[in-house]
Amino acid sequence: MIILRTRPLSNEYPDYYDRYVSMVPEGDIEEILHEQQTKTITLLNSVSEESVWRAYAPGKWTLKEVIGHMSDTERVMSYRMLAMARNEGTPLQGMDQDLYVSTAKFNQFSWAQLHTDLKTVRSATLSLISTIDDEAWIRKGTVWNVPVSTRAFAYVIAGHELHHLKVICDKYL
Repeated sequence: MIILRTRPLSNEYPDYYDRYVSMVPEGDIEEILHEQQTKTITLLNSVSEESVWRAYAPGKWTLKEVIGHMSDTERVMSYRMLAMARNEGTPLQGMDQDLYVSTAKFNQFSWAQLHTDLKTVRSATLSLISTIDDEAWIRKGTVWNVPVSTRAFAYVIAGHELHHLKVICDKYL
């Protein structure tokens, strides 16, 4: 039985991740991520194809681009979680979210394809988490020359989605 699936300590991640980690409610992180997947997909299924092309302000991403960004970010964070869990010794680099979004051309994909992709990515994240034992859960590696624990990435993933869901509800819908 996993006993260390608790919230990471503040010294297990850089300060800029706190905005995401602090948004995650108390509870089992696997359950939180699974419930979040259901709620997010339900919300996305209710959005009309016509409204996904809109950005809430000039220079901001369309709703399609936001969902694509959420998938890409979760992929990157899951890879980082894997690297820490498997004791990768190589320091990892950051990601340029704007470059990822502009290069991916998410507006060319259907709305259904984008939220199916998000669901698939979350399912893969949950599968990965199920393979991480207690020792690996608290193991640290380095991203941007800052130590980060495996478990911190699970919370960053959940908090990043919560952050964007709030933006979606407040500014897009």
